[in-house]
Amino acid sequence: MLNFKNGRWIMAEKVFNVYIDEAGDEGFKVVANKWLSSRWFVIGALVVPAEFDREMASVINKIKDRIKYRNKLKPLHFCKLNHKKKKVAIQEIKEKGHFRLIITGVYKPDLIKDGVLKNEKQFLYNYITRYLLERVTWLADEYKRKVRLTFENRSNTSFDQLDNYIQQVLKDPKCQIRKDMILSWRVLNKSQSKNLQVADSLVSSVYAALEPDDYGNIETSYIMELKEFLYIRKGNLFSYGLKLFPYSGDSRILQERILG
Repeated sequence: MLNFKNGRWIMAEKVFNVYIDEAGDEGFKVVANKWLSSRWFVIGALVVPAEFDREMASVINKIKDRIKYRNKLKPLHFCKLNHKKKKVAIQEIKEKGHFRLIITGVYKPDLIKDGVLKNEKQFLYNYITRYLLERVTWLADEYKRKVRLTFENRSNTSFDQLDNYIQQVLKDPKCQIRKDMILSWRVLNKSQSKNLQVADSLVSSVYAALEPDDYGNIETSYIMELKEFLYIRKGNLFSYGLKLFPYSGDSRILQERILG
């Protein structure tokens, strides 16, 4: 793509648009050895080449048409769909292609004794987002692109605090977020971005493979449909597109199923 600047045509930077959503909660509420908070907290990114951004966004209307979504103006929430409709949503997104999915997830029962991650407000969200941004910028660097970030608005999250945290991290010489890769970031509601609704479907699909339902079951069929779109580098999925920590029994079970 060419842009006109200072009297001459120049090649515009190639960009990935990145849509970030989460599933689960950050709480650690346990009563009588029963977790009332979610066991898993997951943050994920839909990574779309800017030139395919509108094409990806169009999938939301197609999903709504296929599942006969009553209110076409209301955002699509994956968790509120039944299993058959969730399958349709994943099939339609998969058919669009032209995207990558990056997931970072933490199994909170293994952090129950970690005072900082457990007790300091928003630290867990910031910490996992750091892992996510590392991998987003690695992917972008491979394709010689920059990134523009869109976060889903969360009432209990201070994005100024997140920004301050990331800026401090970037000053660390050991920081693995690639420098000068992030062009901009913004915060939107799902009603303002169809691609945040796509991200919601993808992140929730992975969450379903991790978090047991009320009967102790997990649903892995969605993530198996999406496996080819997870970020893999040199044959390595679990350090890149599906970063789960700590590396415990629950993480290993999902890894074994995906590797099949």
